[in-house]
Amino acid sequence: MDKKSTWIAGVVCGAALALGLTLGGYAIGADEGQQAVSMEQQILNAKTKADHEALAAQYEQEAKELEKKAEEHKEMAKAYSRNPALEAKHGLVTHCNRLAEKYAEAAKEDIALAKLHHQLAEKAK
Repeated sequence: MDKKSTWIAGVVCGAALALGLTLGGYAIGADEGQQAVSMEQQILNAKTKADHEALAAQYEQEAKELEKKAEEHKEMAKAYSRNPALEAKHGLVTHCNRLAEKYAEAAKEDIALAKLHHQLAEKAK
C-alpha cells in the first residue's frame, strides 16, 4: 500500500471509530461512590419523570454533538473541493458529504427520542 492509500485508510478508519464512539457505548457520570449507569440500563429502568427527563437531556446533548460533527464534515468537504487532485482520485468530497448527512440524520433521530422522553416524563409520576 502506498503512502497516500495508507493515509486515506487511516482517515476512513478514524472517522468510523469516531462515529462508533459517538453513536454507541454511552455512560453517564454518577455521584461519587456510584458506578456509571449505561444508557441501556437507564432506558430499561426509566419509570419516573426525572428518569425520562434525564434521558431526554442526554439525547439533546448528543444531538448537539452530532450536529457539530455534521458541520465539521461539511467544512471538510469544502476544503477537499478546493484540492481537485484529491477529489478526483479519492472522492473525499463525496465521502465527507455522506458523513455529514449521516451525522445530521442521527441528530434528527436523537431530537425525536428526546421529544418522546419529554412526553413520557409528562405522563410519569
